[in-house]
Amino acid sequence: MKKRITCLLAALLLAGCPVLTGCGKSESSESEYEMPYGSTLTLDTGLPVPMQYDNRFIDSDLAEAMAHYYHAIQANDPVEYSAALFPLYHNYELANFYDGEVTDADIVGNTYDMLLNYYGKDFDFALADIQQLITKDNINPDRDAVKNMLIDLAADEQVENFEKDLEALYRADLTLYLTDKNSGVHIETEHPITGEVLYCAKYQGKWYVFFVAASAPEEE
Repeated sequence: MKKRITCLLAALLLAGCPVLTGCGKSESSESEYEMPYGSTLTLDTGLPVPMQYDNRFIDSDLAEAMAHYYHAIQANDPVEYSAALFPLYHNYELANFYDGEVTDADIVGNTYDMLLNYYGKDFDFALADIQQLITKDNINPDRDAVKNMLIDLAADEQVENFEKDLEALYRADLTLYLTDKNSGVHIETEHPITGEVLYCAKYQGKWYVFFVAASAPEEE
């Protein structure tokens, strides 16, 4: 089973998990609650990292969990990073992808340094724009494969009642925007990072995130 998980995630990384389309505002006479994700947007600047999302699909707890994930990277804070992550997957990742030789401090520090090198100076995330959200089975094969991987992993780890306690599993496709440290800018900037993918699990009443794949920022 572990070999199957490794093959699945390697395939996702190689694929780059491209951002899906179809998030534009509807021109039809549909009611607000019938329109697809992205038809109405909220810019929440009260979160640790400003988030733009459709609040018909994303509640405040999920938005906060995602914001803390990115704030941990922005602040180079491994404690905040660990707290945001889904333990079942993250523990497996550390033990099997990194053979127990890499810590959360290493992961956060390396990610921070990559972004610092891209931006050229200390940075904040100006905005995390959630452009697409997959929430249901049989809509996106990558999301469904990740769900099956988690179920297999839980069985392998002998986690009882996992499927019952896994209340939701979402795939979010984002674009991130960088700005100067403490600039107070909360809009799209000239320094975007596209192709970012997060999976979000609501487990035993709490939202967690876990990282699967992202596009490295291109050097300017």
